[in-house]
Amino acid sequence: MIAKEIGLKSSRFHEDDMGSNAREAIEHVKVNDRSYLKLSQWNKRDHYHKSLKSLRKMALQYPDIERVDGRTLTAQQFRDKFEKQDQPCIITNSTEDWNVDKYWTFEQVYQRYKETKFKVGEDDKGHKIRIPLKYFLEYMVYNKDDSPLYLFESSIEDLKEGGKDILKRFKPHKYFLDDYFGLVGEKHRPPYRWFLMGPKRSGTTVHIDPLATSAWNTSLQGHKLWVLFPPHIPKCVVKAKGLEAKRIIHKDDLDEAIDYFLYALPKLIETEGANNLQLRMTVQGPGETIFVPGNWWHAVLNLDNTMAITQNFMSETNFDKVWRSVRKERPKFSKRLLKSFKKHRKDLYNRTQDINQQDGMNRFEMSQSSPTQLIHPLSSDTSSGISIKLTFQIQALVLVRVRAQVVPVARTQNDLQFLKHSLIINIIYIYANNNANKIQEFQNGLKNKNCFI
Repeated sequence: MIAKEIGLKSSRFHEDDMGSNAREAIEHVKVNDRSYLKLSQWNKRDHYHKSLKSLRKMALQYPDIERVDGRTLTAQQFRDKFEKQDQPCIITNSTEDWNVDKYWTFEQVYQRYKETKFKVGEDDKGHKIRIPLKYFLEYMVYNKDDSPLYLFESSIEDLKEGGKDILKRFKPHKYFLDDYFGLVGEKHRPPYRWFLMGPKRSGTTVHIDPLATSAWNTSLQGHKLWVLFPPHIPKCVVKAKGLEAKRIIHKDDLDEAIDYFLYALPKLIETEGANNLQLRMTVQGPGETIFVPGNWWHAVLNLDNTMAITQNFMSETNFDKVWRSVRKERPKFSKRLLKSFKKHRKDLYNRTQDINQQDGMNRFEMSQSSPTQLIHPLSSDTSSGISIKLTFQIQALVLVRVRAQVVPVARTQNDLQFLKHSLIINIIYIYANNNANKIQEFQNGLKNKNCFI
């Protein structure tokens, strides 16, 4: 039935179950990609038998993302109305020159790349796990997993078979031609472009894209449910960590995109209020491209079997904030990027120097790495520096950010006094020095003061 719906003709997709070779390959991926799960636990919540129509209806209840017609929208109009304003949008009719029916149906992709090995997971050491596309498509047709595996290939140009051919089959939209990371060369830039194939119920949990880059995502087949939150909504809120701490939801409801949309998100909206969250929800269909500005939180769920291409970028418009993020989070790459700017685009090089001067930095500071560098409160980097953000709201809620994790820790005036003497004086020292005993001692102190961390 599924094979017929998505147009796969080979007899391998019209059997009762996966073939033995496909099953063996998929089980190898599962064991290594999610080592914490037994094979028997992949469908323990029985999401396969649950309708996702309620999620489509939920999306209609909340503010949508503005839709604009790609046949009439100019690049300048896009920049002025959306990119410069940091506002997401969906561009409809955006693949009319991509020959989707000729190159981007499931059947066409199968015929061209069935033997090509694509990334469908990572092991605990971060090594990519690849399998032939023919096996993944069998899995897409026959799986009954709660949160299926997701084909997520970033190194398209390095694929031994078909990579260069895939790159020839699409071209960046006229709205996203700026690509300043490209000045360093393909081998030296961070991952930025992905070919995606996601079975129904697969997806990605709440995150912001790296290095403050913006992104576009074009759906070639299928429908995706998106939820987006503006950058100023704290991480602990969008990830519903507070609801888990209060036992309003179970921790398992935060692990996978399907659980986040079915359980965590409705409770989050009920508790915090949609207006306070300022969320946007939309369903993206085939031929539509969504623009996600840098630092916007987002989660995605595949409502049916999908195929898409997505790309992150540094442009003229987001240059300043991306440069600041690169400079802080990827200092070695920032030096390489700076050298490329100086060689190929002196205007961009001069712009980085102006930004550094505005921020009170000089060349010596750019070459140093500080273990206690203060970072932006919403940075997605969890490996560099610490920062503390104290926000006094109703019930004197204090948000403390330690190693890029924002967590609520106090709600009373007594707790504020405790924080003033214990937190501010000690937290920078103990976390900067990574003293495990002191960290545990501090957390115990918070618990004794009826706080939680």
